Order: sequence, then C-alpha cells, then structure tokens
Amino acid sequence: EIPDNNMQGGGDMGAGQPQEEARKPPEFNPEALDLSDMRKFLMSPAPQAAGIVQCSIKRNKSGTNKLFPEYEVFMKDASGVERFLLCSKKRPGNKTSNYLISMKQGDLNRSGTNFLGKLRANFVGTEFQIYDDGLNPRDLEPEYLGEGQGSRHELGVVLYASNMLGSRGPRKMQVAVPMVDEDGNVLQPRTPKDDEMLQMVKNDDFNNLIYLINKPPRWNDEVGAYVLNFNGRVTMASVKNFQLIEQDNPECVLLQFGRVAKDKFTMDFQWPLSPFQAFAITLSSFDSKIACD
Repeated sequence: EIPDNNMQGGGDMGAGQPQEEARKPPEFNPEALDLSDMRKFLMSPAPQAAGIVQCSIKRNKSGTNKLFPEYEVFMKDASGVERFLLCSKKRPGNKTSNYLISMKQGDLNRSGTNFLGKLRANFVGTEFQIYDDGLNPRDLEPEYLGEGQGSRHELGVVLYASNMLGSRGPRKMQVAVPMVDEDGNVLQPRTPKDDEMLQMVKNDDFNNLIYLINKPPRWNDEVGAYVLNFNGRVTMASVKNFQLIEQDNPECVLLQFGRVAKDKFTMDFQWPLSPFQAFAITLSSFDSKIACD
C-alpha cells in the first residue's frame, strides 16, 4: 500500500489550497433518497435530484484488521442521522486482491443475503473489475449461459497507469461503468464473458459504457505541489485522492474521494453512479499498486 503521507504528486497535493474557480457542485439533497429498500438504493444510480451524495469512509486497522483493514461507508440522512451503508474487507489467502462488499456491518459472508458483490484485482494490482452478487459463468450449467440467468454482471472496471511525470505526478485512472438510461435502468450486455468490459476499455470501445478519467491536478508553485479543488471536502494530501470526470465535461465531477484524517475519508458521488459502484472504485484506490506517487 502506498503511504498516505507522501507529499509529492498525489491526487490532492495541497488539498486545502483553492486551486481554481471550479463550478460549484450541486448541493446534496438527502430528501430525494428513498432508503426504504436499501439493496435497491445501494445498487441503483443515485437519483439526479439528490445532487452530490456525500459519504464518509472509516478504515479500521486495529487488532485482527491490521493486515486486512475493514472499510465502512456512512451517510447522513435527511434527519441528520449518520447511517451505515456499506462495508468491505480484503479476503485473505487469495492470489489477487479480492474485496467482498456487504450491506450489513460485520457480515461478509458471500452466500448471505447481505452480500452485494465484489471488487477483484489482477495480479499486479493495476486492473480491477466490479461484479454484482451473481455466480462466476464458469460455475454455471451451459444452458443458463445464453440467458445470463444467475451469471454475475460486470458493473465497472478501473485501470491504473503511471504517468509521464514519473515520481512527481499523480497516477492515471480510467474507469468504465455500464450506461444507464434517464430512468436509471442499466444497459447491461448479457454475456458469459468474464472480462468483456475490461477488454472494451483497452480497445477504446466505449459502446454502452460511461467512460471516466481522473481530473488532472495542476501544478501550484505557491505550495510546490499538484492540487485539485475539492470544495473543502478533502483536507489532507494523499496519493489516493482523486476526482473522476467525463473527458468532454471536465467541470462536472461524478466521484471524488479524499483523505480528511488518518483513517477517515470522504466519498462524494452523483448520478449515474450507484453507492455500490462508487465504493468499489474507491476501494481500488486503497489497493492500487501503482507506485507513481
């Protein structure tokens, strides 16, 4: 894991410094969130009327969690009460990083009713795939594969790469998630192929995909570092900090993540991302092995 306190070239160097006059993001409106069906809320795109959904992530590295920290997501609801949303922890004993994501604190049983999906990395920790709670296509009977019945779906991919600035610049991120229509329905290709979305991004094929990149920080001579404008939501420099944008709309940040204390972070996102997708993408930032910090 890349040290949090590296002060050269992370995603939010000089986080407290106002970098530029960015367009003010839409206010968070928790009244627009329907929390009556938590699974549906967590797996569906955030309502456009909700604006930027503001969450916090707490990392627990104490005791048995020292080698495999546990991450928990919280959000203040319309009454101002902080509500638990999601938790995750890396599975021990796997050759590659593998994070199970659950909607109940302490319950990371993949066969249980609270299991939502997982984030899986490649061997070197530069590529990540986000899946729902369906089964691996290899474990299904052949007659089910054509219909996609019971088979897991790719809900996103994250790719990290080093940058042209070497050790002084932030790492590059590419993210793709399935496109959604105006009603929030996911346009999900039914396919038994396990890594279709990953291959599509590598081939620059973004058909039915929403393609995001990290917003490049600008060099600030005054603080001697790369900086981004997090609108006060991020206060500590970290190589893990990032903002995701669509290339043709750089002022609209769809997901931002950053550090505010030793083991506390903020995660703010908006439509068309779901809480589950946003959390999985941020987990990849904790895990990524790209050492271009």
